[in-house]
Amino acid sequence: MSLITLPPNRYYRYILFLLFLVILFFTIPSLYSPSSRTISSEIPNDVCGLQESSSSCTDDSPTTESELELELDRIKIDLGSVVSNIQQSIQRNGRGYDEDWYRNELGFRIRYEDLEQYRSTLKGIWKRYFSNDIEENHRGNEIDEILKYTHFIRSPSSVVGRQENAIPKDIYTTSMEDPDKLPDQFNSWTKENKDHNVRFVDDNEIDEWLEEALSPSSGVGREMMWLKDEGRWGVVRSDLFRYLVLLLNGGIYTDTDTACVRPISEWGKNPIKYRSDNPLIEALPQLLSLSSSSTHERYPISVEVDDAPSLIIALEVDSPASNTDWRSETFVRGIQIVQWTIASKKGHPILLDVIGHALEKIRELREAEERGWEVDDEQDILEWSGPGAFTDAVFRYLLIRYGFHPKSVSGYERPLRVGDVLIMPVHSFRADASEGYQGDEKVVWHGFFGRWKPT
Repeated sequence: MSLITLPPNRYYRYILFLLFLVILFFTIPSLYSPSSRTISSEIPNDVCGLQESSSSCTDDSPTTESELELELDRIKIDLGSVVSNIQQSIQRNGRGYDEDWYRNELGFRIRYEDLEQYRSTLKGIWKRYFSNDIEENHRGNEIDEILKYTHFIRSPSSVVGRQENAIPKDIYTTSMEDPDKLPDQFNSWTKENKDHNVRFVDDNEIDEWLEEALSPSSGVGREMMWLKDEGRWGVVRSDLFRYLVLLLNGGIYTDTDTACVRPISEWGKNPIKYRSDNPLIEALPQLLSLSSSSTHERYPISVEVDDAPSLIIALEVDSPASNTDWRSETFVRGIQIVQWTIASKKGHPILLDVIGHALEKIRELREAEERGWEVDDEQDILEWSGPGAFTDAVFRYLLIRYGFHPKSVSGYERPLRVGDVLIMPVHSFRADASEGYQGDEKVVWHGFFGRWKPT
């Protein structure tokens, strides 16, 4: 059967427009307003002012717009109420999270909090461990950039072209061993990704990089140096380095005992997109795209669109789908995220969250030692900085930002896109062999050599 390309329908714009009006009519009739109205009191805290600069686009800055609405062919829609409805829908889903069930059945240590509480937590981590570096290194107030991930509407400067918005093409790794003695399989990262830079950072270079990226007097530098002086928990330094380098630089981190089976550019092609039960969440970008040109001239709005993912991760185990006993298999979560390979844009809140969790534990141990108390060598590193802590940080963000519950990821055999996060299915980062095509989704091989474990 031959395929015939049909000419564009000149009524396409109006059909789409009517479709969205139907959605709005049946979901929140109050959104339709035939005349202009002032809604500054209704704008939720997580909506950036439409004329604010990127540096002031945080929830601490009051909204300067007294009127926030879109004009669709002379019909005005209250954008503040649209976003408020979306936020309330996400909060309802989030509050439905059963903390006790997830802890008992799947091992999660997540407590639901709303977006405001989550932002406050992130700010507290930044202030305690990073804020001293702003004036010394002139990096700018990067916490504003991190918090933008928690906003539904972003300032124009935070949304750039697809190429500029992609994950940086830098691949980082670290090991206690000589870089000349890395496993042969690791060379595949260069072979399969010729447009990427592979950067090996040894333990001493971690400190040099931190001094350059931050400062020796920062909370991060203090706790990382204490870990090194102790010499007992090198794996925690390795864990923290991967989170820190992705938070501050962006790129891909992978352990030295891995191999790249398929090029990074091929990861997660054609994912399934998670659909919320609120149609307005899906309709918001289209509503803005259908708005009149005069609206765009007056209100240069940019919204989260389906561009390159901000974070690429993979499931390590999915016990609800496999019906296995995850505890007997020594996993720490029934649904667990791989930690040996992570790809991320710069400044993702998930990374700051897990860094803060790990640094708090280090601070507690350091202060206990300074008081003369005995610090036990046996610490639960998997919960301290490893896959337990990372998995919780991932699903805490998805729960609070999108109302997405951890069990909702179970059973997928294809990549799943939840907002800005791309989740690869089980075995994607646990391919059967270090080379050769093994299916579209098996993209990374892991050797489990344990090169950071103490001898």
